[in-house]
Amino acid sequence: MKKMLIVLVFTPSIGFSQSRHVYDSVMGKFVSYYNAMKGDSIKAMWYFDKDMVKWLNDAWSNQSLIELHQEYGKIQSFGFLGIDKEDPNPGLAVFKTKFSVAGSKTLSFAFDSTGYFGTFRFVTSSPGIDKLLKAERKKH
Repeated sequence: MKKMLIVLVFTPSIGFSQSRHVYDSVMGKFVSYYNAMKGDSIKAMWYFDKDMVKWLNDAWSNQSLIELHQEYGKIQSFGFLGIDKEDPNPGLAVFKTKFSVAGSKTLSFAFDSTGYFGTFRFVTSSPGIDKLLKAERKKH
């Protein structure tokens, strides 16, 4: 019984954890779904409330995915750049992504209070992201 209680107490925190491992894992799932054009699987990464239904259905429809693949291509690789601490959305994880057509871009997301995507930006830039990219270039 004690073991079960420990699992139940700590399991919710796993979904809300914002460690690099969690971000990398979620990004890996997104990339897999995106590259396979699995819109329904991508939509499941958001908390599906009635206010989001139309947007999710439009954003990740088969036609939208075809258009994204035509413009950007498949995601060939991604790397965690860090957290954009200047963004108003706390915990906004930024990834450098390499697309087969569009080349290098940045993608970012943050979790909502339920552990699903709250903020998601397919291709994005900001002063905070520029700082993360500059710091990455200094490492190399």
